[in-house]
This record gives sequence, structure tokens and C-alpha cells, in this order.
Amino acid sequence: MKQLFDFFKKMYHVFGLNMAMGFVIGGFVALLPFLREDFGLTRAEVGFFTTSLFGASLFTAVFAGNLIDRIGIRKSLFFGGLLMGGAAGLFSIAPHYYLVLFFALFMGLGECILTPAGNKAIMSWAGEGMNNTLLGVFRAGPGLGALVGATLLPALAMEWGWRPVSLIGPFFFILFSIIILFTGDFAVEEKSEKKKGSLKGEISTFLGDPHCRFALILGFSFAVVLSVVVTYLPLWLNEGPGLSLSMAGLGLGIARFGGVIGRPLWGYIADKTQSQENILLWEGTSVAAIVIIFALLGDSLPLFILMILALAIGFSGMGFEGVYFGFIGRIVGLERTGTMTGMALTFFRLAIMVIPPVFGFLADTTSSYTLSWLLVAIFPSIAVFYYLIAVREKKPLTCSSDS
Repeated sequence: MKQLFDFFKKMYHVFGLNMAMGFVIGGFVALLPFLREDFGLTRAEVGFFTTSLFGASLFTAVFAGNLIDRIGIRKSLFFGGLLMGGAAGLFSIAPHYYLVLFFALFMGLGECILTPAGNKAIMSWAGEGMNNTLLGVFRAGPGLGALVGATLLPALAMEWGWRPVSLIGPFFFILFSIIILFTGDFAVEEKSEKKKGSLKGEISTFLGDPHCRFALILGFSFAVVLSVVVTYLPLWLNEGPGLSLSMAGLGLGIARFGGVIGRPLWGYIADKTQSQENILLWEGTSVAAIVIIFALLGDSLPLFILMILALAIGFSGMGFEGVYFGFIGRIVGLERTGTMTGMALTFFRLAIMVIPPVFGFLADTTSSYTLSWLLVAIFPSIAVFYYLIAVREKKPLTCSSDS
């Protein structure tokens, strides 16, 4: 408990910036129905917002991660926070929707700077003692922020309109960014800095290392699960098992809650057992098993079991981040964490943009979700088998560089 208290005392501004990131993204997505009415948008046009947001980070995440390794944590957090907060603030004065989409590109760029920079900040402060737990607590921040934003902002927008309400998140973004610029102390990182190689050389090194390949495959797999659950779980619960719309929405809420408690708890277990790989393998295996149950038995399961499985898939399929990013830091070393995290985010975004439409296409074509859920199960299964076959006996980059 003392270390957690010290963490919030020392890293409150980094945690606040991270929570503001979830607040802005989750809150603004919840405001999209107001933009649809204001701008007279079609459903497809509304969907372009997330395409713009994540499309920018898909092509820039690696470069952003490498930038962090070169200029340091404090400047990266300030620049990323100012960029994301400023871009989100401009939504409120956009006279046309295409300008909102344009600003969303820069918002996405800020997000792919903040995520690896924040992870690196926690790793640099925590060291080895409680790394995964603190990363889990830290990674729960966006989920909490998104929950607050999605709950609060639509209610406020009903009273005052979406434009002034959309400025709340950017205000906190810029506030925390300025606090970090003037008070952020990441001396541990400065002491651990080493001379960096070229970005092309770093990427080549990572792709040639089996542990890094496993991390990228596993990250893609978890992103598949997360994006499909967020997009389709309520729809499947309504159309498959036949739950009411309110109960189907509750199922997604329970899954999100599972992710919030899973991030720090899985991290704590990893710290106690000192085995990140085993935790990640358990998470991947359990997610694959749950999805197969959805595919083969889901339509006939009682409500109580469905809600337990929703909690479980959130706990493992959304709660992986603390252990996962801790694993990345361990296999490549703190000085190269930004670049490797950027590569992982590229695979994340690719999964988020590609797999949900394929999932929906299979469901439409077969008039059933069975093949769609089985498709999802394939990805974590591949990651687990790849580790067992090609990674288990190998040393990570950090060990290789020390020998």
C-alpha cells in the first residue's frame, strides 16, 4: 500500500493525464449522436471518427515511440498531452464535420505518444519491485476516464450543448501537461539512457527476436478480442442468447468492469509469481476458451453464466495491459521501451481497424455468430502455440545484450 501511495504522490500528473485521455476519447465518442444531429450525419459518417483517430496512430506509432526514447519522458508527455488536448479542444469550434475528422488525426497522434511515454514513466519510477502492479493501476486510468466521460458528458450536453461540454477534457489535458513540464521528475530515465541506434535498425532487431515477435502477435490477438467485445458483445447478447437491450448493455458494462479490476490484479499476480510469460499465456488461453464457449454454447446459456463469462472475458481480454507492457519493458530494456511499445500499438490499431468488420461480415453472411467467434479464438491460440514452440527456451534481448 505504501508503494501505491508513493506512486500516486509522485505520478499523480501522469496518471491524471492518462485518465484524461480515456475521458476525452470515451466521452467524445458518447457525444457523437449530438454531432450527428448537429451536422446531419449518416451512420457511416459518424463511424469515420474512430477511423480518423486510430488511422493516424496506425502509421505514426512506431515513429512516436522512437521519439520518446530520444527526447525523454517529460518532453514527450508534455508534447503529446498538449497535442491531444489542443486537437480535442478544437472540436468545439469546428464549423464542419470534416474539420472534426481532421483534428481527430492529431488527437490520435497525441495518443500514440502518450501511451508509450506514460508506460515508460511508470517503469522508470517503479523499477523491478512492483512494476506490473503499478502498470496495471496506470493502465486502468483510461478505462476509468472513459467510464466517467461516457456517463457525464452526454448528460451535460443535454443541458448546455456538446460544444462547450467537449472542452472539459481538453482543459484537464493541458493542465496536467503544463504541470508535468514544470514539475515532472524522471531522473531514473535520464540515468538509464543509452545511445540509440537508427529506427530502421531497432525495428529490424525487434522483428528478428522471438520474444518481440510473440509480444506483437499477442498484442494483435488481445486487440482483436477487445475490439470485437466492445463492438459486438451487446449485439450478440441481444440477437444470440436473446437478452433484452438493457441486459445486453449491462453485459458490456460488466466486461468493462472486469477489465478495470483485471489490469492491476493480473499485474499483482505477475509481480508475486515473477512470471509475466505464464500470466500472459493464461490470459490468452482463457480468452480463447471463453470465445469458443460463446461460439458453440453461447446461445443456450442462462443469464447468470453469460454475465460471469462477460466478466471473465473483460478480466482477461481487457485486463492484460499491465502485464503486457511490463513484459515489453523487460524483454527490450527501458531505453528501447518507447519504440517497441509503438510497434505494439501499430499492431493494436491494425487489429481494431480490420477484424471487427470481418467479424460482422461473417455474422451477416452465415446469419450466425458461430464462425465469427471461432475466428476470434484463432488469434490468441496462435500466440500461445507460437510461444510454446518458438519462444519458451530463448533468451530475450535484454539478456542477450548483457551476455
